[in-house]
Amino acid sequence: MDVVEDFYKLLKDLFASPKWIQGTPQIIDHQYLDLKKMTFEQVQMIQSIVEFHAQKLAGAKCAFVIRGNSKTLAAELSRQNEQKSVSPIKFFSDLDAAKEWVLK
Repeated sequence: MDVVEDFYKLLKDLFASPKWIQGTPQIIDHQYLDLKKMTFEQVQMIQSIVEFHAQKLAGAKCAFVIRGNSKTLAAELSRQNEQKSVSPIKFFSDLDAAKEWVLK
């Protein structure tokens, strides 16, 4: 499986859970994922997946925790998200900072 399929499966499983509450903020820990190997097409596909699930996300905050060396990808995803404004998404290299932002 590639990162796009994994992301799709993550959201699909999350939304299928009987414990899922629409609009719940999320923290996704991708610190151990090598995001530098992602292609522009994969970035666009992930954005499309987020758009497809916009109703279930209901504008909830989503914090991605990534390695510091993935900042270029994070900047591109942030730029795309701002243009589409589906849900507030931010990227962090520190889990505590991500928690603080999500819980504000």
